Amino acid sequence: MNRLLLWKLAILAVTLTLLAAACGPLSPSNVTVTPTLASPTPTPSQTPLPTSTPLPPSPIATVAPVEGTVTAQINVRSGPGTTFDSLGLLNTGQQVQILVQSADGKWYQVLYPVAPQGRGWVAAQYVTVAAGAEIPPDATPTPSAPSGRVTQRLNVRSGPGMTFNSLGMLEPETVVTLTGKNATASWFQIEYAAGPGGRGWVTVQYVHTEAAADLPMLDDNGNLLTPAADGTPSGQVVTPTPTVGPASADYDSSSASAIQVTFSPFGTRQFSYTSDVSSPQGDAEDWVAFTPYASLTGSPASLLLSLICAGNGNLEVELWQNSALLNDWGGLAPAVRGLACGDQDKLLELIAGIPYHLRLRAAPGDGLRYVHYTLTVFNIP
Repeated sequence: MNRLLLWKLAILAVTLTLLAAACGPLSPSNVTVTPTLASPTPTPSQTPLPTSTPLPPSPIATVAPVEGTVTAQINVRSGPGTTFDSLGLLNTGQQVQILVQSADGKWYQVLYPVAPQGRGWVAAQYVTVAAGAEIPPDATPTPSAPSGRVTQRLNVRSGPGMTFNSLGMLEPETVVTLTGKNATASWFQIEYAAGPGGRGWVTVQYVHTEAAADLPMLDDNGNLLTPAADGTPSGQVVTPTPTVGPASADYDSSSASAIQVTFSPFGTRQFSYTSDVSSPQGDAEDWVAFTPYASLTGSPASLLLSLICAGNGNLEVELWQNSALLNDWGGLAPAVRGLACGDQDKLLELIAGIPYHLRLRAAPGDGLRYVHYTLTVFNIP
C-alpha cells in the first residue's frame, strides 16, 4: 500500500514538473492582452446656425406733396399746357397738393380726385407755395422727336389723302411722332407700326402740334421733296392750310371764367394767360375776369395790356362789366375794339374794385380759323 502510494505521488510530481516547464513563468511579456476598442466619445452634432433672412429693403423715400394756394380761378388740365383739355376749375384761395412740376417749371401736377387718374395740371404762376419749398421735376420722359396730340378720333391712312386706304384709327389724346408733311401741309406723316415701312398719314386738322414748320416735305410715297429755287417743292403748288386742329373746349363762360384775378399791392399785380380759340369748330371763345386795384376804391386804376397771337386767324377782344358789353375802353381806341393781336403795353383805365371780363374769340373766316394767344395784364401801382 505504501509503495503504491509513493509511486502515485512520484508520478504526480513528475507531471507537475513537466507542466511547469511547458507553461513557463508568468511574466508581463507572456501575458497577451486583448485590446478592447473603446467606442469614441460621440462628438456633439453641430446644430446648424439659423439661416439668415435678409432684411426687407428700406422703402424708397416718397416725396410728400407740397401744399399750395390758388391765387386765381384757374383751369385744371389733363397735361402741362393750355392745349390739353380742361378737367375743371379751381377757385381763388383753394388749397392744392402739388406732386411734381413740368420741365420748364410753368406747370404743377396736383392731386385732383375728379380726374380719371386723380391728377391734373395747373399753371404754376397762379399757385403760391411756402418759401424754400422744393417741388420735384416730372420724371415722365419728354419725346425728343417732333410730336403731336390727336384732338379727335381719326383715320390713319397709307397716303396723304382721303382716297388712300385706312390703316386703323387713333383715339383722342393720342400722342404721335411726326416724321413729315405733304407739300400742302395738309397731312402729317407719323410713325405707325401697322403701316408700310412703319409709317402712316393723318390729316393735320385734328393733330395739335407746334412742330409743323420744321417737318420735312414728302411726296405721296414718303420720299423727300427737293425744294425749287423759290423754296417751293418741285412740281407742287403750296396753298395755305391750317396746320393745327380746332381748339379743345375748356367750358369757360361769362359766369365761370377761365381765370379770375383780383389785383392788390401786396399780392397779384400782373398775370399772363395763354390759351387758344378756333372757329367754326372747337372752342370759340375764352372769358378772363379781373378786378383792378387803386389806393382808393372807386377811383381810376391804370393797367397795361399786351396780346401776342399765333395761328391763321384773327382775335376779337371785348370788354364786359356786369354782363354788359362796354364800348368805351378808356384809354384804348374803340376803332380796334380796345385790344388787338400784337399790341404791347396798351394803357387801359378802369374803376378800381369793380370786376371786369375780357371776352376773346376767334374771328370767323374761310375754313378753320385758329388763334393761339398770350394775354398779359399789369396793374400799375
